[in-house]
Amino acid sequence: MKKTLVLVVDRDDDFGVKGGVETPVIGVENCSVAASALGIADPEDSDINSLYAAINIYRDMLTEGANVEVALICGNSKIGYRSDSAVIEELDQVIQEVNPDRIILVGDGAEDEYVYPVISSRVPIDSVRKVVVKQSPGLEGTVYIITKMLEDPVKRKRYMTPVGWLLALMTFAYILPMMYFYGLDASNFSRISGALIVLAIGVILLVYGYSLVDRISRWLLRWAANLRSGSVIITFSLISLALAASGLVLGVLTVQNYYSPSQYQMILRFCAVATWPIVFSILVFSVGSFINEYLLKGEVKLSFITGSINVLGIGMVITGAIDLMLSYISIGLNITSIIAAEIAIGIVLALIATIVRIYFRHEMYTPSESEA
Repeated sequence: MKKTLVLVVDRDDDFGVKGGVETPVIGVENCSVAASALGIADPEDSDINSLYAAINIYRDMLTEGANVEVALICGNSKIGYRSDSAVIEELDQVIQEVNPDRIILVGDGAEDEYVYPVISSRVPIDSVRKVVVKQSPGLEGTVYIITKMLEDPVKRKRYMTPVGWLLALMTFAYILPMMYFYGLDASNFSRISGALIVLAIGVILLVYGYSLVDRISRWLLRWAANLRSGSVIITFSLISLALAASGLVLGVLTVQNYYSPSQYQMILRFCAVATWPIVFSILVFSVGSFINEYLLKGEVKLSFITGSINVLGIGMVITGAIDLMLSYISIGLNITSIIAAEIAIGIVLALIATIVRIYFRHEMYTPSESEA
């Protein structure tokens, strides 16, 4: 008799993040415990209903004499390639243990359906059951559902940040021409007051959508802990901030000492002076993070090396682009070979960073001769 697996996929790992459930979960008893754990942690999460629906399907098929098993697999809270990789890894574990001939998938919406083609490439999918939670059809129930949905950081980022960016970009597209033609003083402020209100709404949506308040709170707590422990990252961060501030101050002083009727020329002068102090400030911070990581964990992350090379490459490309624009308006270098060399060096550094990352990643995942 063919064996059927009733499978629930939780792509954003609500069971692990909220309920502390270790996945994959195989068996009706273990799945019941997992559903109870998430139900206690967040009774309004729709993933609970998906797992209970899978258990219900399992029991119905069991009473009919089918050879059936039920399981739960989860991804990662960071939706994307990380969550999909985690889902695939747990799916392979379940397939190896259960060895099903076919799968019945149970989910609560379109989010989990992204990984369904990957699952079907391993085991045939006989049926897909989408669980819809019954709610009050009234306006109060609709507002309640929307409010609860926006409390989820993933959904909040997905639905609120595009609206925030749209409002902000539309506002800038309106304000910048107004500033250019009319200037920005008290007499013209009323012209853009409505646009500023729209901009404020867009900024609020972006702050809420990206959970910036929570991120800043965690960042401050982490830096307070580093300060109390005497971490070297504090010293390097202060040096980095000093370099960045000096670059900005030098840029402002340069613009003040250089008169030009064109605002574009003054902006280019500012960028030309401020670019490399800011680049070096980023490099100093990367070195501090590198040393701190090595002292704490005794390991070296490849991202520090490739990131530093990329920063240098970006700095060279920006310098070349600024010199090119300055030469075009006849106030800077007019040596084409130097400008081309700056841009070429930046591109070469970016390619070197990519090659190093690919090479070491290949070395990490290539089996040795003894394992082959």
